[in-house]
Amino acid sequence: MTATVNDIELEWMDAVKGSEMNKKAWPAHWNTGKVNRTLAELGNWRSHLNAVRRVVESGCSSALIIEDDADWDIALKSQLQNFANRTRTLSNNGRNESLWITSETATHSAYGDDWDLLYLGSCANPPAPDNSPTFPGEAGQAHWVFPVHGGMSCLYGYAINARSARTLMGWLLDVRDPTDFAVSSYCGHFRCIAVWPELIGTHKPAGPQTKDSSIQSADGGGFREKGVTRNIVHSAILDMLARFGPTELNGSV
Repeated sequence: MTATVNDIELEWMDAVKGSEMNKKAWPAHWNTGKVNRTLAELGNWRSHLNAVRRVVESGCSSALIIEDDADWDIALKSQLQNFANRTRTLSNNGRNESLWITSETATHSAYGDDWDLLYLGSCANPPAPDNSPTFPGEAGQAHWVFPVHGGMSCLYGYAINARSARTLMGWLLDVRDPTDFAVSSYCGHFRCIAVWPELIGTHKPAGPQTKDSSIQSADGGGFREKGVTRNIVHSAILDMLARFGPTELNGSV
């Protein structure tokens, strides 16, 4: 409903439960590292792989993949326009350095052509280089846009194009690490651009904190009186709930 209120159309995909996966469908090197991975992490991997495969099979020129607890600012569309203005002039040559190109260079995409993955929502990233372009956000925020070559965590929201969907799908066919770490390592070989603070976050709802993640359990449980989304100034979820949610819960959902 949050997407509908913000005039955003989404295509939903069912998540995969790792506990229901046949072991023959597991990645060849799953659980061969020093840390035993959980079935929830396995299901997360397959869910993201299925989403990337959908992009490959559909022939979409580009796609934004977000997780089901994703949240964004009610000003997301204008933020994306500002982000696109920066990514059109910032190009990552793949591994070792950032490359600046003129804004007059013609591109087929609003975000430019010289990228493989755009991190719109993550929970950790390397520091932005001092010369990184920025654009103004809400309530005085400044968003930094910069190339990344790894060191990323979480996959709240990321964009891929028709070309990179194929390379990312191939990269994810066999993993031993959680999906976000595998995608981060992909950026050590392909062209990735991040924005920080993130434009897409993960919403933590009011209620028992054990609901926060289907992959990890909250230590000690606890209860959250009011929902929150880190780094998102005007949460689209909280805005929707304040307008259409139960009256007695307004302001605390």
